[in-house]
Amino acid sequence: MTDVRASTATLVPDQVAGAPRAPTGETDQTSPGATHDRSSGPEDDPPPTGDSGRTVTLPDVPSRLLVGTALVGLAGLLVLFLVYLLAFTPLTAVRDQQRLADSLKGSPIPVYRLVNGHVPTEGSTVGVIRIPAIGVDQVVVSGTSAADLMNGPGLMPGSSLPGTPGNAVIAGRRVTFGGPFGSIGSLRKGAVIHVVDGAGTFTYSVTRVHEVGIGEKDVVLPTADNRLTLVTSNSSLVTSGRLVVLGKLVGHAVVVPDSTVAVPSYDLGLSGDPAAGGLAVLWAFLTLVVLVAAAFAAWRLRKPWLVYLFAAPVVMMCGLFACESVARALPATF
Repeated sequence: MTDVRASTATLVPDQVAGAPRAPTGETDQTSPGATHDRSSGPEDDPPPTGDSGRTVTLPDVPSRLLVGTALVGLAGLLVLFLVYLLAFTPLTAVRDQQRLADSLKGSPIPVYRLVNGHVPTEGSTVGVIRIPAIGVDQVVVSGTSAADLMNGPGLMPGSSLPGTPGNAVIAGRRVTFGGPFGSIGSLRKGAVIHVVDGAGTFTYSVTRVHEVGIGEKDVVLPTADNRLTLVTSNSSLVTSGRLVVLGKLVGHAVVVPDSTVAVPSYDLGLSGDPAAGGLAVLWAFLTLVVLVAAAFAAWRLRKPWLVYLFAAPVVMMCGLFACESVARALPATF
């Protein structure tokens, strides 16, 4: 009877610890002290070694989460930029054209002051250009910088007012912001172009459509004949020159006082705003910083929907500012 009770007392601790059943001979030699050692705390255990088979769990550091969020943010910025260029900018151009048309109807005095030699402020209304063959009906602004051409076609500073002696140069975008000059390459010789400004209503007849590469004779220089020159990018993907439409004035020119001004290099319709590139990088960086900070806060606070609810407007605002800066940095006639 004594041996049976001893075997039972030593088998119960082994089964609780999950150890395999030992042979009867070894079980009799097991002492209560050995059982106490196996159940000791982790501070009494030796350091883990590669041969022990134990797994050491490290704290969960969200480095992968932050890096992944940054990469997703970059991809999101690219998608947002494409949506901005192809979908948002045309809506912006329509709104700006409506605003300019309303100002032209309500207060035409600035336009008519052109015939007195008054130099219009940059971005202000100059006149209206209509090309029936391709459906163009646009308000023309003063200036051909990237910001000016976001509103519509622009009269290049230093060129003549349409309908007056010399070369009147109007630049317009080919792809973005509605692409008002996107189809001028399809014009044929003899097509008519109507321009209305402070000097009157004038008609030009297309004489030539061609491309001008960088380094070739510039088509925006003053000329002895009375012409209209329409300028846009020569490509819808990579801008390496200009697509030009030349038109000859039908009838006589109206002589007005000289109102030409010096033309900055970035105002010639080929390059973008020189300061916009740095702003684009800055806004893109701020967008990623806010996005990564939001991801970290969501991980730390364990309330992702609440964090993203407050962060989403900020991320969207910074992203739109980045897209607008990139659009300004692109060639003005793109």
